[in-house]
Amino acid sequence: MEDSFDEHFIAQEEGIDETFEDDDEEHITAEKVLENISLAWQNERLSPELLPHCSDMVELMLGQIAHMEENLQTLDPNDFRSIMHKMELERIRYTLASYLRCRLKKIEEFTGHILEEESTRSDVEKRLSSSELVFAKGYHEITENHLFQVATRHMPSNMQQNDNKLRIVKPNLMSHVVVKVNSETPATIVGTNDEEIDLAPGSLHLLPYQLISELLIKGSVSMT
Repeated sequence: MEDSFDEHFIAQEEGIDETFEDDDEEHITAEKVLENISLAWQNERLSPELLPHCSDMVELMLGQIAHMEENLQTLDPNDFRSIMHKMELERIRYTLASYLRCRLKKIEEFTGHILEEESTRSDVEKRLSSSELVFAKGYHEITENHLFQVATRHMPSNMQQNDNKLRIVKPNLMSHVVVKVNSETPATIVGTNDEEIDLAPGSLHLLPYQLISELLIKGSVSMT
């Protein structure tokens, strides 16, 4: 997808911006933005827990899509280039929508757990975007109120006090996942018996998620 995106959409002769500028005043190409989002989508779909958001990349891509759509208006609808551009746009939209839906599904499924974990993290470690946090809190409040009205308030008082913690659903962090090693990671623990191996770049491994979760966050490995 990335190659065709670069070929069809960031060509300067069609007047489409080739680079963005992020908060650190570093330039990043539209192709790199799409590459980052595609990787985030792949990791999010295959990991059992919610990963750190990449809302900045999503916002940049949405702005670029809007610009692309404007440029498409200048092309003849029957022009082959126009048809190809529209197909590329649909693929990009699908990737973005699937990524956001995947995160939304996890937020709805593990709301209590995610909010509990988020409250203990520093600002740089937060995994929810500001809009996702608003949604999670609102969703949690609505579901808690509904459960109280239909069930909890009818229970004995001693059960009501412990009901909230009992209802928290957590992801299975010990589920096995397949990861691809992106950079050399020596002396990595890969077994419950503290077994250590050197993960060579390009190699594939079937491992419990919890053992590689930090490597995934750092980008040393990716889901596959």
